Amino acid sequence: MPPVRALVIAVGVGGGVAAYTLLWWHWPLPLGIGAAILLGGLSLTGFVSVRREGAAADAAWRSAAPDLQEVPAVPLPDVPVRRPIASPASPASPAGPAGPAASQDHDLPSGD
Repeated sequence: MPPVRALVIAVGVGGGVAAYTLLWWHWPLPLGIGAAILLGGLSLTGFVSVRREGAAADAAWRSAAPDLQEVPAVPLPDVPVRRPIASPASPASPAGPAGPAASQDHDLPSGD
């Protein structure tokens, strides 16, 4: 069961949405109540998902399933790193056959 604070916030959000849609936008009652239930439920879900116990749950999940963890962003030392081959007209070598103006042909990168 969610904490009382989460329920109060969800009811407040839902009540505010219902009042706004019914009184200001003049929506029909079922649409206003439906929007209130939807947004109140979303706020309850968001409030419950960021609670303090979330970090402990993440740590427990990582220890229980080590094979599902993310791959490290830095390559491991024993893995060779592939570097792209520089083309003659790249900005790293402006004296290439195309010259320095070759990269100024268009504003978008070509992906080469």
